[in-house]
Amino acid sequence: MGTLSKFPLSTFSRAGFSSLTGLLFAILLVFSTGCTDKDGSSVETGELLGLSYTVEPPEAGVGTELSVSIIATRSHFSYGASDVDFGDGITVNSVMVEDGWTMTANISIDEEAETGLRDLEVHVNGSNEPIIDGFRVVNSSIAISPSNGMIGETVEVSLTGTNTQWLAGRTWVGFGDAVEVLDFTVISETQAQAKIAIRSDAAPGLRDVYTEDGQKVVTLHDGFQVDRVGLAAEFDPTEAKQGRTVEFSVYGRGTDFRAGQMSIEFYDGGYINGDVVVDQITVLDSENLWGRMTLSNAAALGKRDVLVTVDRSLGDEEGVMITDAFEVTGGDLDLEDVRVSMSFTVTRGTDNQSGALNESVRAGVVFWIPLDPPCGGGGGSMGSGPQPYDVNGVFPTPPEEEGGTEDCPNPQTVSAGDYVWLESAANVVTLEKVIDHASGMISYSGRNLTMADYVAGQWYDLHLQGDENGLPEEIVERVQPTVPCNWYLTSPDLWGNYTHNRAEPFDYTWGDPAGGTVGACSYPDAIFSTTIPGTIEATGESGFAGSLPWDDGVHSYTPAELTQLAPNPTYFTAYSYMEGPEFGLRESKHQDNVAPTYIYYQASLVLE
Repeated sequence: MGTLSKFPLSTFSRAGFSSLTGLLFAILLVFSTGCTDKDGSSVETGELLGLSYTVEPPEAGVGTELSVSIIATRSHFSYGASDVDFGDGITVNSVMVEDGWTMTANISIDEEAETGLRDLEVHVNGSNEPIIDGFRVVNSSIAISPSNGMIGETVEVSLTGTNTQWLAGRTWVGFGDAVEVLDFTVISETQAQAKIAIRSDAAPGLRDVYTEDGQKVVTLHDGFQVDRVGLAAEFDPTEAKQGRTVEFSVYGRGTDFRAGQMSIEFYDGGYINGDVVVDQITVLDSENLWGRMTLSNAAALGKRDVLVTVDRSLGDEEGVMITDAFEVTGGDLDLEDVRVSMSFTVTRGTDNQSGALNESVRAGVVFWIPLDPPCGGGGGSMGSGPQPYDVNGVFPTPPEEEGGTEDCPNPQTVSAGDYVWLESAANVVTLEKVIDHASGMISYSGRNLTMADYVAGQWYDLHLQGDENGLPEEIVERVQPTVPCNWYLTSPDLWGNYTHNRAEPFDYTWGDPAGGTVGACSYPDAIFSTTIPGTIEATGESGFAGSLPWDDGVHSYTPAELTQLAPNPTYFTAYSYMEGPEFGLRESKHQDNVAPTYIYYQASLVLE
């Protein structure tokens, strides 16, 4: 059939065509009756004709029931005279011959069925034809409910696993192209719940469902069907600018917006993005609604999907996903809005295994525009530090600042050229442009910096190279300090699980013997502090022993302080910190930026 269909009938003469079909019929008749080898044994029909089979799906898990199709390379199956055997542990419930090429078997796999590859045996008109390694039984499987959904709608799907070890935060589920997983909740190792949105461009038909758990993937072949008929909606406008408040309309088809509480969420690359806020929604009728939304001035550029959800009583939801509903376009850059964040820091630590000193020097600058409207909370600067110095104490760990639950967007960042640089009387430190291609954020960072770059006791000017599409060339003088002195912890040697008896004073010293300095030269321009964190025995709460010592290079924690902490592995920190003056770019209204600097040290310590 397949050979003749490649040529038009006009290619042959009537007589020639008749002769050719007669020859082919004779050949098929010979092969269909079988033949005998020299030794008299029967040769299987499939071997003579090159007959082969495809099994779909090729595997399934123990304890499942499913339909499996056996597809032949030529017309072979006969109605009422075809069957298949899957071997021990698999029951064939029914067989249906769909046509000469396809036979479908509904099977049940025992929970105790042997796992691994197995041979199948196809029976056609009394012949026995093996399919070597034709089907695999796997140990884990998935069942889902419901197993279908309409194009455009959102569906809550329950997943039940057999021999699965699902874990929240590690396991994820997929439904194939154009079906977005909006939420996935792992209830137990074998129970989970997924909320999916079937996009308008989803292809109708069956698709595989799979869970990923590290390297382990469990697949439910042809487990979910996308129905051709579905919900639909359109969103107007098709574009919206960063920083603008925009009216919008949603026009539905087959929707019921009046049925319950409305909500609208905006998706960027499959994830909810909080940089677009819905200010108002008004339902006009079951298929039309109007609203107003505000885009952050840092809203991510590009297409957005919009999910419109109607939340009925008893948790019943109906949703419609509008794919590529509108595009966020760039707003106008206003140089008055640009803030500057910059720092120049040193971090040191003693390796607990070898005693080696590890050191990292970092310098960075970001030019950014604050979010408008604001999103989440903010912190304050350390300031000039408490008075008086030379004080110790044991304190509970301060509670974390309460912040909003919003998924705040990244702020808009601005280019100042291919690089910027810090310049002091001692040296120049070049910071190169870095672009995070996932978020589009621009920052400037020093590469492979060492202590030869971080010169203590200096004031650095900030130089902007300038970008015609961003910030112009500019010099901001004496804004980035470095701490007054380079220093190290000189004793004790905190490595090798260094253990200290809490009933004895903990004496420590710091300074830079190589440079001849004692202490960190911190006061009055900088602040020097040390801490030993732990658990306060009296309350069981997290806390720390803290000190603001005189900057003479020698200090102690007393037994009265240390015994308030529970005996546990912990660490010791020392911190020399200062801030520069307030500053701002020439064109900016924000003139209260501050550049911090510090040398920070940490090493392991065991209290007993």
